[in-house]
Amino acid sequence: MNTGAFAERLRSVLQDRPDAAPSWVRRSGLRAFVEPLVLILVAGGAYGAAMGAWRSPELALYVALKVPALFFLCALLNALGNGLWARRLGLSISIGECLRAHLLSFALAALLLGSLAPVLGFFALAMPGPGDARARLAHDLLGLAHIGAIALAGTLAVARQPGWLAALDPHARTSRLVVAAWLALNLLLGAQLSWNLRPWFGSPGLPVSFLREHPFDGTFYESVFRMLIHE
Repeated sequence: MNTGAFAERLRSVLQDRPDAAPSWVRRSGLRAFVEPLVLILVAGGAYGAAMGAWRSPELALYVALKVPALFFLCALLNALGNGLWARRLGLSISIGECLRAHLLSFALAALLLGSLAPVLGFFALAMPGPGDARARLAHDLLGLAHIGAIALAGTLAVARQPGWLAALDPHARTSRLVVAAWLALNLLLGAQLSWNLRPWFGSPGLPVSFLREHPFDGTFYESVFRMLIHE
């Protein structure tokens, strides 16, 4: 990997320069997929470790693996559906380009979350532990903090996409509509996949495990409601 060229492409995304989309999305070859995946693996893994640190080092390791897996699954599944939506809404983009655009978006979100990993990791370790009488409150506060951080990172990453799509197809007038459709599917799919891949920060009283015994029971939205009312 040419580290100098990679660093320049990364800088173009972080600075939101006009050449960001062509230099990432219009590229071909295996490296065009590997580079954003490396960013997701490293930065997403760091954030996952901070997320699972409250419960135990074992869960920190599990979540460091699951966060990049979640991002990759979301990018892959969304690219298949959203590529069709993009063409239907008038944007000239292939499925491969759509996948690279999604991988780039999740890589940017992972970088933002990775930068928050030290702060949220310190926050997790400063909260009452899983054996404390206030563990349920700590669990719910951590859950809401991580949901807020992920929502913020995802929104900031998706906000870059209209500019990327406009750079890819300057004549398209529906790029914002395409991004709105992408965002809706991302939120619905990502939220439910995150529920199926739980635990993320570990419920007090439950053993540490890679996945819950019945991962498809319940929904993400029910769990958020319970956190808000501390049920």
